[in-house]
Amino acid sequence: MVSSFPFVYQNMLAKRPYGAYQNVITVSMSWLKIHGSCPHRITDALHRNAQIIPVLEQWRQQGNQVNPSHVRVIIKKLRDSDQSLQALQVSEWMSKEKICNLIPEDFAARLHLIENVVGLEEAEKFFESIPKNARGDSVYTSLLNSYARSDKTLCKAEATFQKMRDLGLLLRPVPYNAMMSLYSALKNREKVEELLLEMKDNDVEADNVTVNNVLKLYSAVCDVTEMEKFLNKWEGIHGIKLAWHTTLDMAKAYLRARSSGKAMKMLRLTEQLVDQKSLKSAYDHLMKLYGEAGNREEVLRLWKLYKSKIGERDNNGYRTVIHSLLKVDDIVGAEEIYKVWESLPLEFDHRIPTMLASGYRDRGMTEKAEKLMNSKTIKDRRMNKPVTPLLEQWGDQMKPSDLKCLIKNLRDSKQFSKALQVSEWMGEKQVCNLYLEDYAARLYLTENVLGLEEAEKYFENIPENMKDYSVYVALLSSYAKSDKNLGKAMATFKKMRELGFLLKPSPFNLILSLYSRGNMVDEILREMEENNVDPDLITVNHVLKVYAAESKIQAMEMFMRRWAVEVYGDVARCKREVHNLWDECKNNKEEEVEDGKKRLPVVTTLLKMDDDGYRTVISSLLKLDDVQGVEKVYGEWKPKGPKLDVSIPGLLISRNL
Repeated sequence: MVSSFPFVYQNMLAKRPYGAYQNVITVSMSWLKIHGSCPHRITDALHRNAQIIPVLEQWRQQGNQVNPSHVRVIIKKLRDSDQSLQALQVSEWMSKEKICNLIPEDFAARLHLIENVVGLEEAEKFFESIPKNARGDSVYTSLLNSYARSDKTLCKAEATFQKMRDLGLLLRPVPYNAMMSLYSALKNREKVEELLLEMKDNDVEADNVTVNNVLKLYSAVCDVTEMEKFLNKWEGIHGIKLAWHTTLDMAKAYLRARSSGKAMKMLRLTEQLVDQKSLKSAYDHLMKLYGEAGNREEVLRLWKLYKSKIGERDNNGYRTVIHSLLKVDDIVGAEEIYKVWESLPLEFDHRIPTMLASGYRDRGMTEKAEKLMNSKTIKDRRMNKPVTPLLEQWGDQMKPSDLKCLIKNLRDSKQFSKALQVSEWMGEKQVCNLYLEDYAARLYLTENVLGLEEAEKYFENIPENMKDYSVYVALLSSYAKSDKNLGKAMATFKKMRELGFLLKPSPFNLILSLYSRGNMVDEILREMEENNVDPDLITVNHVLKVYAAESKIQAMEMFMRRWAVEVYGDVARCKREVHNLWDECKNNKEEEVEDGKKRLPVVTTLLKMDDDGYRTVISSLLKLDDVQGVEKVYGEWKPKGPKLDVSIPGLLISRNL
């Protein structure tokens, strides 16, 4: 089941609409703040982003009972804080430990989380495992929402919707909204209108989402007559509220229909509907549309609002207002705002002078365009000045997350010196608590800018409780740049071994990069296997280079073929190649080669016809959902030895085969 999936899926989290528990949780969220023992521990764990299950387990071991409603609140809170993986783990724990009899909403929530964390295929498999008497409205709606997110699953969405129709589950607007959203994205007006008629026939009242979906569709197909007719029908009805992006789309439709007056009214309505969190995005769109409407005064008015409510620390706003002023043929206004932008300590954005230069050329002002673009080198020199004075002027207005983002952007663009200045300034000014990744980033930058000796000094000053895996990997990568530091690299690697940090391929890869002898490579590979660390593509490349340098052709081919199966199973996702490699392995089993005067039977691949080989192939085929292939290979497997390897049939059991 899903609980067997590794933590790698944490990087696959995404924000998704989710409401399966809204009607189930009757307990107030405030219980998490109560200083009772269990809630207090859970609140603390949530604040620290720690694991919740150990807290619940400890509570039970102390003889206490776990309230199912509390667990449901935890799941929802984790999901709302973008911790879908942990939410899924708690959901599975609740089921495994039989905390309560699961209700349809529990299955619906878990189905949503599986799709969010692991993907649609696993969500479909979980749906099939749900008892039919528990597949209620909420479960089918959760599955339908998963299908309705992409036109690639249109057929499955339609089949699920028809199933709900057959079961009499279309009693609320939610499933209709899911299908309307999908059809609207496809601009399928006919289907949307059919659904509206069905809702009317079934006495299903349209809600806020329904109205916004339909209006967005009519806007997209530029049918302003039907758009206005539908709006007049629902406008003013209790509970119906237009979203700002809906009225923005309606304004676009009016502009395309050359109804600038109505477009202006809709744009002003959009301004009234925008919430605080969406101001920046909305103002960008509004300035562009006011420019398309040819209204210079509105562009400047909105730019004034933009500066007062959002600020001037962003190139996007300047890019938008200059573009809009050029649209209304206000070249002088565009020049004035460009001069202001030049005077600000913003990251250089070549699109802004290029945009103004294009405006000059469009108006026959070629010399001005050339002069502007030739001054680009001067701006580049200005941008290469030390960043610390700018931080002194602007840094206190930036959030810690903005500073960390700036460091990352500077590092990604190879501006290591500037990135280090920002990192040092953060530490000196104590603008926020530094985390593990902050120390690792500064260690990396220090070595790149100031050299290894300074990096070592900085490492010694890092608090011991902050020297985690990422910090040691940064130090090891510094040593791995030269074989002169092999001794220090090995000492660091040994320290990581003692601390239990050798759980990923990266430190092994760094050590492998220093070795040029096959016997040392074999030792590293053995340790990786003992630690259950699978080689990645970098590992494979390092090993193959060493074998190739020593002309160890047989070892090179054996290693390459073994990991080709993993690569095809994980990356290429090609069933045919996995089967081809397995067939080649079987054909080569009895092959003989010359070895001096002897003829020795060998297997020309490390993917042997033993339990490990069968386990590798079956695992790869399971990843590709090749059930028939799995059954065929499993049928060929003949257990050997006194002890049965139960992990092989266990692979099939875990997938309910």
